[in-house]
Amino acid sequence: MDDQTVLTVALALLVVVLAALLVHRIRRERRQVEGLRRMKLEEFSEFLRRNSVEGNIVEVARKVSDLLRTAFGCDLILFLRKKRDFLELSYHHGLRDIDRAQLRAAAERGLLAALATDFRPAPLDRLQGHFADDYLERLRTHGFGLYFPVFWRDNLYGLYFVRSTLETQSPSFHVLVASLAHSLAAAYHIKWHESRYDLVREQLERARASAQKPPAGEGRAASHLLRLVTHRNSQTLLPKLVESIRKDLGLERVAYLYQPNGGGEPQVVQDGVRMNLPAQEKGQVEGVLRAIKNEDVYTLARLAQEQPGLREWVKSLREAGLDHVTAFPAIQGRPALLAYSDRTGAVPREQIDTVRGHVRDLIANVETYEKIEELSQTDALTGLANQRYFKRRLEEEVQRAKRYGRRLALIFFDLDGLKQTNDTYGHLAGDSLIRQMGRILRNNIRSIDIIARYGGDEFCIIMPEADRAMSIRFMERVKIEVAKAEFPVTGLAAPLTSTASLGGALYPDHADNPRQLIFAADMALLKAKEQGRNKAVLYGDAPAESP
Repeated sequence: MDDQTVLTVALALLVVVLAALLVHRIRRERRQVEGLRRMKLEEFSEFLRRNSVEGNIVEVARKVSDLLRTAFGCDLILFLRKKRDFLELSYHHGLRDIDRAQLRAAAERGLLAALATDFRPAPLDRLQGHFADDYLERLRTHGFGLYFPVFWRDNLYGLYFVRSTLETQSPSFHVLVASLAHSLAAAYHIKWHESRYDLVREQLERARASAQKPPAGEGRAASHLLRLVTHRNSQTLLPKLVESIRKDLGLERVAYLYQPNGGGEPQVVQDGVRMNLPAQEKGQVEGVLRAIKNEDVYTLARLAQEQPGLREWVKSLREAGLDHVTAFPAIQGRPALLAYSDRTGAVPREQIDTVRGHVRDLIANVETYEKIEELSQTDALTGLANQRYFKRRLEEEVQRAKRYGRRLALIFFDLDGLKQTNDTYGHLAGDSLIRQMGRILRNNIRSIDIIARYGGDEFCIIMPEADRAMSIRFMERVKIEVAKAEFPVTGLAAPLTSTASLGGALYPDHADNPRQLIFAADMALLKAKEQGRNKAVLYGDAPAESP
């Protein structure tokens, strides 16, 4: 056999090997896509929402592990829970002959800093230098290749190690794993609050039994503030927070002043209502915080004396019946103040500090709830709203339109030929097409419109204050934009092209409730699809001709 023949055979073998590897990867990617599609996202969203209130760590950890196995193909799972300064085995799946002592590791400061920088799944190699070499080698021997942390604020609750049989580099995998981590962190944090509440209650009961004086500030703080631990909304929390502070400290009046995220006029909550500050003194919260140092409690008289520029602002607080001010935690990390009446000076600094700590934890809880709620309402593939959020907002917008006698349009959008794209180029190409279609729709809607991914390749747009003419113009514009667009896909030499079908319905012309409106828009979309590609139909109309 001559050299040329040997070279030809070698090249042929190389081609066969590369083709086999490509087929294997495509199969893995398709398995992941199908696994994600089999997930009942409504159940997943409901789980995230429910556990954030219940704080059932055992159930949450079990559910997280179930989802890792069924949706992400994780046949090996190891969860190390942080206890004091160590990571210790808490849960495992698919492992045999586990030595708990060998899996115990120090949770050093360098490790915590490294984990806090990125919450996405990452390869074990990133932990090099933070774990002993033999420890990482032990994990590799078991077959683990990825890790992701479970953090809450600056607290590490635990560390997951997994081995997945599916593709783990997709954005959907990262987003959903992050959702699971947030959910588990919320459960841990709520459980911590419950334990803290129980501890304080036990201390008080022992103090009462022995006729001892309760710890300063703890008794009253536990009776009201800690009851707000499961509160979920920042806007409704603040009035209740102010009332609880007033009761816990035995004060006559309390006002909570905070700077909204992004700046603007300060918001003031007192007895459940807003105070009005002098127009020329609005936005003074940050200035007061610069004047107040180390969370000291200032009398308004002292503040006016040391900061002459704040005298008018101080005057407005005095007129509201307040006489003290101090720095306080705020929503979204923005600066905040607590102003209150304590004319006798009977409230010790220790009690203020205790209440301040409780408020900081309560606000952190609310922000976690809101983050989880946001995640549960977001479509992982496109970043748009999901079907659950869409249905809630449609209900709200129909009620608003009914109340004020307004019009409302609902548009359904569907890609033409997505199945053919998936069959020809793979599901990852189809997913890329869906993501780019989402961006086109987002760029063509008004600020008041609401866009969501309804499911698969179907999108929906709620258009408040839209009439027949506006709806038709919108559908025609989107149809043209899609038809002329090119969609680059990683791995393909040439960009893809596509068209879309659209169906619309109007409130109250075609329906008088959300369910009927969805039905009418869906029927219009079905009619557009029946007429061929690249059509737009308003309910009851004939399809518009393609350009």
